[in-house]
Amino acid sequence: MAIYKISYSKEFKRANIHNYGCNFNCTWCSYKLGNHPKPDRFLDLGEIKEVLSRMDIEWVHFVGGEVSTYPLLEEVADFSKNVLGVRTKIGHSNGYNLPPESIDAISISIKSLSEDFYIKYTGKSNKSVLENFQAVYERGIEVDASSVYIPELIDHDEIEEIVTFIADIDPKIPYHITGYIPVPGTPWRTPTWDEITKAQKIAENYLEQVEVSWFSSFEDYLKMISKNPLYQKVTVV
Repeated sequence: MAIYKISYSKEFKRANIHNYGCNFNCTWCSYKLGNHPKPDRFLDLGEIKEVLSRMDIEWVHFVGGEVSTYPLLEEVADFSKNVLGVRTKIGHSNGYNLPPESIDAISISIKSLSEDFYIKYTGKSNKSVLENFQAVYERGIEVDASSVYIPELIDHDEIEEIVTFIADIDPKIPYHITGYIPVPGTPWRTPTWDEITKAQKIAENYLEQVEVSWFSSFEDYLKMISKNPLYQKVTVV
């Protein structure tokens, strides 16, 4: 659980701080689709601060694995926000740990409202996930939510339960549904576009901002990554 790379997105003046490691073991994790060997080296706090200090940035995004497992997250976030004067965001999180005070925005994945489901498929309880989701909202952190639609596992009924939970906190919270891309060795298939749009319509009955993404294969996803400006970045260190 440490930082191994910093990249730069010029168009958005954004530094991306890449973490390695996660405290969940999700059966369907998309990281299992690519080649993600353990890095040869990790960056120390001094290196991270030095690199960020010489970059032309307005945002620092923490990404990769589960960023909240990085022991020095609070120090890097404090430095970014209070010394460099930029905004900070955790690009994706399972929500198991509360983010530090210096985080301005966070995207949290909600997989189910069932604790048994979480324990079976992630190895962890969802009690803190649901509590932390509400807590970050009440702290004034800009929060959005996401779920992976997996046919016959996280399906329309499950999506409706999740969006009901979110809407009870605030129906203006943005929500994103991602179509599952099959991981080798798992029993679930790719959802159809009709299934994804039905899930979107269900969510829109409760929430004001709902987006979806769907790819027929991992290769199609990689093609999108190569063309979408949001994902264009260069490695700095």
